[in-house]
Amino acid sequence: MTLRKLGAILVGAFAVQVLWAVPAAAYEWPEELREGSTGVHVKTLQTRVAGWFPARNQTLFEIDGNFDSDTTVAVKLFQEHYGLEPDGVAGEATFEALNMLESADKSTLHFEYAEFWQNRNSSCSAEANQNAGTFKGGMVGEARVIKNVRRLMWRLEALRAKIGDKPIAINSGFRSAAYNRCIRGATYSQHQYGTAVDMRVVQVTNRKGRNVAKGTQVHGIGCYSSLSHNHFDLRIHNDALGAAQYWWWPERDEFGRDLADDNKPCYGEVKHTGSVSGSDAATGSGGYDFRQWSEAELKEWKAAGEAPNLHGLD
Repeated sequence: MTLRKLGAILVGAFAVQVLWAVPAAAYEWPEELREGSTGVHVKTLQTRVAGWFPARNQTLFEIDGNFDSDTTVAVKLFQEHYGLEPDGVAGEATFEALNMLESADKSTLHFEYAEFWQNRNSSCSAEANQNAGTFKGGMVGEARVIKNVRRLMWRLEALRAKIGDKPIAINSGFRSAAYNRCIRGATYSQHQYGTAVDMRVVQVTNRKGRNVAKGTQVHGIGCYSSLSHNHFDLRIHNDALGAAQYWWWPERDEFGRDLADDNKPCYGEVKHTGSVSGSDAATGSGGYDFRQWSEAELKEWKAAGEAPNLHGLD
């Protein structure tokens, strides 16, 4: 049994270090975990493989420390993707694969903490910008934000793998409460907890990103008629904001177009009267998203940060 080499080719602004070496072993695993196992090691495993649970019907994958049949399914799909025997038993080879995806600082292979730090905005006050480059000043403490960000990173690692290992550009991650007010983000924005990210994927339509996210345990999927990105969040895991612990995905109109909360088609969604096929296609009469982003476009978009006025959007 061989482990598929985990690495990444350098891709412009989204370069990551190629990793062929022995894994960092950021987490010390037991000898084996299987269905019926319980405890903190199982919970750690579930955090890492949750994005591989394939349900697309808003069935929640529980991260509760109980290795159940859902965990077995997620482990099997993780193993299959990384070239391991898909037996659903987490042992040495599976733990090696997981450790290859984790850095010594507990971030993940394709994502760094700096990508999720609060941005700086020249339109904001010194008070709003004082926590730029940190995870401070949010609606929960810094340690909790970092924990939430790590969980989000693992979900994004699964999404990235499923979407063909295309680089993901993050335009907005964590926001302090003062900064969120300055840019007029949603009052109860998930960004203030480290549970949300605004993103695009290189050479992948926003619609495809949303479709893949639906099978990757992303609870909050937002798209906008006026903003050209996807918003993904893990709101059901955010027990600090209990009123928002529900699934939030776009509705679709009679043309199959994804709709924003203002009931207008999301950016890039158009009517299509002919046949539409492939992963960008809609069910129904055929709305679809034609817009893909080049690496250069995403580099510029990432560097720009959030809009100075989000008009109450998350």
